[in-house]
Amino acid sequence: MIVTRMKEAIILAGGEGWRLKPETWTPKPLLKINKETLIDKQVLWLQAHGFRNIVVASDKDGLTTLDVEYSVETDKRGTGGATKKAFQKIKGDVAYVMNVDDIVFYDPNELFDYAGKGAAVLLAKPTLPFGKVTLQSERDVIRFERNPTLDFFVSAGHHVFKKKVVESFFPDMGDFEFSTMQILADKRMLLGYKYNGMWLTINTMKDLNRAKEFFAK
Repeated sequence: MIVTRMKEAIILAGGEGWRLKPETWTPKPLLKINKETLIDKQVLWLQAHGFRNIVVASDKDGLTTLDVEYSVETDKRGTGGATKKAFQKIKGDVAYVMNVDDIVFYDPNELFDYAGKGAAVLLAKPTLPFGKVTLQSERDVIRFERNPTLDFFVSAGHHVFKKKVVESFFPDMGDFEFSTMQILADKRMLLGYKYNGMWLTINTMKDLNRAKEFFAK
C-alpha cells in the first residue's frame, strides 16, 4: 500500500513593505500584479502543484478568498517566530515555507522532496542592479556589463522544514535567517537546491513594476 503524504505550505505574509512607501501604502500581500494580488498568485501557484492546507502567517486574516488557513500574529514575531507559530496548523511533519514576495518559476515539489536531512533552501544567483565596470590599469574602462549575474548563491526565500527542526531550533521571536540557518548548516541538516530560473522579488516599486511588465507579456 502506497501512502501519499499531503503537501502543506506556509506563506510568510507579515512584512510591512516599508521600501514601497510612500509610493504605495497597500500591504505587500495585497499588491496587485496586473489583475491578481500577490497573495492570490502565490496561493494559486502552490495549489496548481498539489499543495493543500496552505497556512498564511500574517498580522491579519481575510487577505484572500482562496482556500487557506491563517496564523495571525498579534505581536511582531519575525520570520522565525511566525513560522514556528504557523507550524501549529501543519498536520504532517514537513512544510514548504516561502516569502509572499519571492516569485519563482519551478515545481515546488522538487524542493519539498529534496529536504531529506530536515531542511532545504532554494538557491539562486542574484543579479546586480548596477552596471559592472572592468578597468584596465587605473582608469581605462574595457568592459561594461548591464545587470550582470553574480557568481555566488543566495537564498531565494523558499524553504522546506521538518516540524521537529522548527520546534527544536526556531526562535519564538526573531528571524530564522539570522541564527537558525547557520545552526542547521553547522549541524549539516540544511541542503541547498540550486535554481537557475527567473526570480522576481518584490521589495521596491521598481521591482513591482518589473513584475507587472513580466506578467503582462
